[in-house]
Amino acid sequence: MKPIYWKKWMLDITDLYGTIETDRPHKKTDITIVSQLPKHMSDDKYHMLKKFKTLHLNLEQTEEELFKGMNRTTRYQINRASKDSFEVTIIDHPSPKDIKEFVQFFIPFSKEKDIPSCSYSKLNSLGEEGMLVITKVIDEHGRKLASHAYSLTEGKASMIHSCSGRFEFGNNQERNRIGRANRFLHWNDILYFKEQNYQIYDFVGISFDDDEDKAMKNISDFKKGFGGREVIEYKYYIAHSLPGKIVLFILSQKWRKRPDFLEYSFK
Repeated sequence: MKPIYWKKWMLDITDLYGTIETDRPHKKTDITIVSQLPKHMSDDKYHMLKKFKTLHLNLEQTEEELFKGMNRTTRYQINRASKDSFEVTIIDHPSPKDIKEFVQFFIPFSKEKDIPSCSYSKLNSLGEEGMLVITKVIDEHGRKLASHAYSLTEGKASMIHSCSGRFEFGNNQERNRIGRANRFLHWNDILYFKEQNYQIYDFVGISFDDDEDKAMKNISDFKKGFGGREVIEYKYYIAHSLPGKIVLFILSQKWRKRPDFLEYSFK
């Protein structure tokens, strides 16, 4: 597992990426997060465990098979977008400037959607380790319409952030056009990672059947339009310091009634 170090709420955090164990030493931080585990972990004294459902696309399929695996609406929107004057850019070694630009573009989207903002510290750490790809699509006027950020581990490209300018540019016709551009960008991303010999394109998160969050269900329906296989994975949080334990306890009380919450222990 490869460690990424970043800060949030004055906490030092270690994010462990991948599933293959390494002997690389880890810095001492307040919280360790182990994401996308294929199996349940609960050995540590101060921990919290969540499950999540995600969507994997098999990139070892042919381009034709991947396209046929999408639903009718998604195929139509991509075909229509291919006739528009959209330009896709894939940044496989994003600079700090590229990352700051992505974070700034994400801010109005996150406010409108009422979701947490993305972390420059985390993205920059991923970039320094060569584990980050940022993509974007612009129109004929040079306006950025949508952008995605991916983490890269062991043959898998995982979409950690996706945002668009739908709420910035106004009317329904323009929002629909941006929605097409976003699907078009996803399709180009999928083909890029396939060309780079990645085996899995991971949408990172779809809703559970009993989730009452309508916004999350809409996002899940959008993702499911691309096809793929639903997978259950786990996210494991371990507290190492008093501030870390306090934050983890607060989060456990906030999240304990959600369908993705499994357990916590502070004994």
